[in-house]
Amino acid sequence: MIEVPPKIDLLPEHLIDQIKAGEVIERPGNLIKEILENALDAGATKLQLTIKNNGLDLIRLQDDGHGMRFSDLPIAFSRHATSKIKKFEDLYSLSSFGFRGEALASIAAISRLQCITKTVNESTSSELRIEGGITTFHDQRKTSSLNRGTELIIQDLFFNTPARLKFVQSQQSEKNFIRKMIFAFILSHPAVEFQIKFDEDDKDIFPRRNNLRERLGDLFPKAKEFILVEHRAYENIVLDLILIPGQFKGPIKLQNVYINNRFLLDKQLQRIFSNSLLSTFGNDDFHYLAIFKLPADNIDVNVHPNKTIIKVLENSKMISLLSSTIRESGQNRSEMAHLSSGKTGKEFGFINNLNTEDSQSSNLPQQRHHYNMEGHFSPHTLPASRASDILWINEFILWAKPPRTWAVSARKLLEEYTFQRLRIMTVTIPLLVSEPFPSKGIRKATIEKLIYAGMELEALGSDTIVIRGIPDWMNGYPVRDVVTCLLYEKSFNDIQLNPADWSQTSWEEMLNYFSTDELITKKIILDLPYLLFEKLK
Repeated sequence: MIEVPPKIDLLPEHLIDQIKAGEVIERPGNLIKEILENALDAGATKLQLTIKNNGLDLIRLQDDGHGMRFSDLPIAFSRHATSKIKKFEDLYSLSSFGFRGEALASIAAISRLQCITKTVNESTSSELRIEGGITTFHDQRKTSSLNRGTELIIQDLFFNTPARLKFVQSQQSEKNFIRKMIFAFILSHPAVEFQIKFDEDDKDIFPRRNNLRERLGDLFPKAKEFILVEHRAYENIVLDLILIPGQFKGPIKLQNVYINNRFLLDKQLQRIFSNSLLSTFGNDDFHYLAIFKLPADNIDVNVHPNKTIIKVLENSKMISLLSSTIRESGQNRSEMAHLSSGKTGKEFGFINNLNTEDSQSSNLPQQRHHYNMEGHFSPHTLPASRASDILWINEFILWAKPPRTWAVSARKLLEEYTFQRLRIMTVTIPLLVSEPFPSKGIRKATIEKLIYAGMELEALGSDTIVIRGIPDWMNGYPVRDVVTCLLYEKSFNDIQLNPADWSQTSWEEMLNYFSTDELITKKIILDLPYLLFEKLK
């Protein structure tokens, strides 16, 4: 039996709008991003945003921008209506957020929408109401709270496309995404006042600021003195990099990348950030902002309907500039010193109050803590494992790294690795049992160096230092011997290397930290056949 082919029809306009809405408005956070961009494009300096039930019940945004004319209002909610471009070439010289003319039409197609707007030259406000893409009201209003600007009220999101509600995530996940979008604009527009209200919560007000540093000071008040800013340029690419140690808690975890003030959701750049921070600082627990400025004709923003992905003409140069700037920031991080354990510079006063090698004063208030007098460290040790490519022979390691087997001086490896890692700030892990050390013979410079590297120290009286936390890379060490050598600047030859005290994982991490060439140059490893030949000849 021959089947009759189905008739091909053009889709009705309202269904086209609902389908397009699924591309632009995937979730409430995307909608909020779109209307914030519209308000900022309109020159707003004050935004009041109210959200109920994560935007599904209500999103209300009032701005003080230039508003819209009565005649333009219905056109603004039509597909492909925009004031931003007149010809195709304009796509490559954009200075505005919006340009596609799809967002408002998409929003109107899947919600009950009311828009009230007024320009500075009009004596009355204009009002438009749309339900599911159908205009139900368009007229002028004599009474309005607006002096100038636009008020957009969006209710019952997805009311006529209930299938899309299945793709809305958990309440907390949606709220986190909404907050991520909102704070992306709060940071990129410090000269704009934002008032944000969720459900019945108190309103959060972020007043206008002169610059981004002031805005960051509002969000991270305890980190004001520890915000690292790096400015770099390469050819026609300019980068401002901002790093804040992660232990300074703010209203949200910042992992923001901007190109020409556009907020991006770029997983590749996030991976580069994480890897570069790990290699430079020993951990990636940072708030960060990367703000790129490129010539407008070097980027293509017309890649994705919600404009969170941008194609860059010379992407490799931008990535190289980002990676190198993060690496260089590790050499200029004096503002961030001593932050790995959440300490601030003010807490360093105890150094001057200890009876150390170069200080005799003692006026620090004493604090009592319980610690283990037997002197055994109790860090969160890693489980010991017998690695097949590592074998101990007395105080040496046989390390199988194809195509060779190497003889490793464990003591040299430990010393070189330790002093390399001391140069890098890292995360502190607390000791389950604190450990005391006599302060006599310990220099202030040594204490500062160890705290910088992530060790948590505290004065106990005038003659004792207590270790309360260690850098995370010491996890699995027999720490007392190593810390003793570091505090009193003793030779690592004094450390008794008992394989049973060590996690095999620790040695693997130490060996893999260096390249084979570095290990050979530093005489940490020797080719085993060569070593045997020298011993037997």
